Amino acid sequence: MSLIDLQIHHLRNISSARCTLHPHLNIFWGANGSGKTSLLEAVYLLSTGHSFRTREIAPLISATQPLLTVFAATDTQESVSIQKSVSGPTIVKLNKQACYSSSELAHFLPCQVFYQDIFHIIDAGPTVRRSLLDWGLFHVKQAYHPLWKDYRRVLKQRNALLRQKAKQQDFAAWDKLLETLANQLDTLRADYFVSWAQSFETVLAQLSDIPCTIRYYKGWDRKESGKELSAVLAEQFTSDLQRQYTQSGAHQADIYFDLSRLKAKQSLSRGQQKIILIALKLAQAQLLAQPCVYLLDDIAAELDAQHLQRLFDCIRTINGQFLLTVIDLPHLPVPPDLAAAVFSIADGQVNYVSRETAPSH
Repeated sequence: MSLIDLQIHHLRNISSARCTLHPHLNIFWGANGSGKTSLLEAVYLLSTGHSFRTREIAPLISATQPLLTVFAATDTQESVSIQKSVSGPTIVKLNKQACYSSSELAHFLPCQVFYQDIFHIIDAGPTVRRSLLDWGLFHVKQAYHPLWKDYRRVLKQRNALLRQKAKQQDFAAWDKLLETLANQLDTLRADYFVSWAQSFETVLAQLSDIPCTIRYYKGWDRKESGKELSAVLAEQFTSDLQRQYTQSGAHQADIYFDLSRLKAKQSLSRGQQKIILIALKLAQAQLLAQPCVYLLDDIAAELDAQHLQRLFDCIRTINGQFLLTVIDLPHLPVPPDLAAAVFSIADGQVNYVSRETAPSH
């Protein structure tokens, strides 16, 4: 499934815009502040119900306007729309019927965003990397989401007992349940991760010559000695009680990048980091049963011509819809035979540009 008709009203500096999208590759070209990222933001709203830049509503709505709306029709004759207002509830519709479930929305339009905060996957703590793992499992393993919700409820109860300074015997039943759910989550995660790691190595080899693999940590037993979670919880009980939270479990899972094959003195540039992270997310989306929508903001930033060329060669092979933004269109190495729709954006106005008349280098 791909988006064909995209309509945006009163989102940031985009007063009104309508685009007929290409089913595979769409390039949005304009200066900084022209509205390029806002257009990607509109599509992300349709997939998640919120922005990838802020969780506040007011900054999203054009000045002096009471609300924003985004609508899209697909090539399968389906539709999705969202309306956001500061003074009223968010209204989401799938095929003109009210939608109250964010999970239903996410399943309808799987979406991967490549924004400037992509470096947080490496720079930030495990929460960001774990969210990637959760995203993939949500779309691939049907049993994962309800299981994760059950685990979080039990974890919340155990942390509440820690804050109450309860006695250790009061934790026995909760620890056993937490261990059972954690083991079930780990089974799903470990199985999924094998496929993800293989896909990552394949995609990275298409994009770069950087030697990198990824490893999965389940959230306890870091030395992989076979120690059960219940034993770890018992050992850490005094420390958990002092800190008032559970330090080990499935909620502490993480993804590690293994660059051991690089020379010790070699460090990754921002461009090299970016291409690794692009490969990570592209590989993950390719495991989905249905095509994904990829939103790539300022794609040329930090990437040299060679990596950009290899990225477009990779895009050619991927089944999905790409919307990417650029500042410098003439120097973007898009293969002439790769079909694409090109749009110019200036002051929130979006216009279709013929490939033949678009500026070239």
